[in-house]
Amino acid sequence: MNKQLEVRQLIADLEVLKSERKRADEAVQHAYSELEQRIEERTAELMTANRLLKQEIEERKRAEEELKRTKEYLENVINNSVDAIGIVDRHGRFLLWNRRAEEIYGYQFDELAGKIAFELYADPGELDIMLAQLRQEGVVREYEIGMKKKDGSIVPMDISISLLKDDQGRTIGSVCVARDLSGRKRAETELKRAQEELSRYSKDLERQVKQRTREITGILKYTPAVVYIKDKKGCYRLVNSRFEELFRIKNEDIRGQSDHDIFPREVADQLRASDLQVLQEGRPRQVEEPIPQEDGIHTYLSVKFPIYDDQRVANGLCGIATDITELKKAQDQLRRLSGSIMARQEKERTAIARELHDELGQVLTALRMDAVWLAEHLKGQDAKAGERALKMRDLIDTTIDEVRGLATRLRPGVLDHLGLIDALEWYAAEFRKRTGIACNFKPCNVTRVDDFVATAAYRIAQEALTNVARHSFATQAHISLKEAKGMLTLEVVDNGHGFDTGKIEDSECLGLAGMRERAALIGGALEIHSKPHKGTRVCFKLPLQARR
Repeated sequence: MNKQLEVRQLIADLEVLKSERKRADEAVQHAYSELEQRIEERTAELMTANRLLKQEIEERKRAEEELKRTKEYLENVINNSVDAIGIVDRHGRFLLWNRRAEEIYGYQFDELAGKIAFELYADPGELDIMLAQLRQEGVVREYEIGMKKKDGSIVPMDISISLLKDDQGRTIGSVCVARDLSGRKRAETELKRAQEELSRYSKDLERQVKQRTREITGILKYTPAVVYIKDKKGCYRLVNSRFEELFRIKNEDIRGQSDHDIFPREVADQLRASDLQVLQEGRPRQVEEPIPQEDGIHTYLSVKFPIYDDQRVANGLCGIATDITELKKAQDQLRRLSGSIMARQEKERTAIARELHDELGQVLTALRMDAVWLAEHLKGQDAKAGERALKMRDLIDTTIDEVRGLATRLRPGVLDHLGLIDALEWYAAEFRKRTGIACNFKPCNVTRVDDFVATAAYRIAQEALTNVARHSFATQAHISLKEAKGMLTLEVVDNGHGFDTGKIEDSECLGLAGMRERAALIGGALEIHSKPHKGTRVCFKLPLQARR
């Protein structure tokens, strides 16, 4: 019984022990599971920490490299700066000294050992003032002060200084940026000198402008000529006092008005046409313009020329008109007088030619007859006297020929009886015979002209050929007379030496003046074209429609 109880007790203890062992195994299993979980979590934390550490290391390396690059960049900027840069500690000893500072001051960085920055300032008083400002404000900007170079010379500098501080705000040094002001000072001196010269020049120019303005104003005010300025549209911009006086209009009232607002339509059209021609051609032009005034029509000789802006574009014109009415009257009177004189000369030439032909010619003919009679009577009595009488006859024949030629040249009868063409044809033949110079005449479509035109054309051709014989050394001459489109044209051309028309004056050659005068008297014009060694061409033109 007892054994059974013991066995039962033992079995019960074993069951209890088994149960506790099971619980212990379960506890161990649970603890093992927790440990594995903790190991996994710790491993994950370590891996995360390791990854973060690697990232931090990589970022630090990048930061160090960036810092290195930044340092190199800053060193490069500092060394290549156009300004001198220096860094000193709180005692003024140099920690950095860039290349530009070496160039300006002349010191290498190694040569600054044992020196302090304050020794480089030229004026201790100025240095104290600058340092006081630096202590008070913590910075100095663009402070102009003199500094000493290695060679002892003083250079003006523009200084900017900033204090360097540590984490506790204590000053540990300063950085200074300095710019050499020598060039700027020289430029300022040159600029000041240039400004002074410019001021003197401006004052002198202003004085000259005022003087010229007074002179021009005086000219415009007191000149007897009419002066005006117009724009491209023909509107007046300025007129002088003479214009105001003659046309009874004030300068301020005429501005913006045109010739059509002041003068009759036909006069305004004529003035505008002349203005447009000046603007189109872009060069000065001289023209005679009839202008109505209170006492009648006055003739003005106007010189007009374009006015240009800064781009050389014509933006208007200026006109200077001189009243030549009295001069024109005097010229007309002189022309009429000259015409009258020439007409009288022609009459006198005709009369002299007639007297030479009729009176002297008859006397010479009678003398010839007597000389022939005398030679016949003396032939048998005195042979020598008979020969002398025959020589007298020959001399009288020569004289008769010369008298006839002289009479013909004075006033050729062919001009009066047959007209201009036959007269020129006869004169060309007579000129060829008399001078030995080949001369031909060619008319073309010429109708009969009145005596005044015929006489003028004949005398012009006669004078031109006379000049050919006297001065040209020509071997050929040609006369042409043609009529085309109502214009009569006479030309005398030679192949002689020619001359420079710009160097000969009418006063030096009265023949040219006479030809021009004859041409002008009948309303024509004479042109002379010649060059040295190129021959000469004399051209007379006459509008026949106006004559008719």
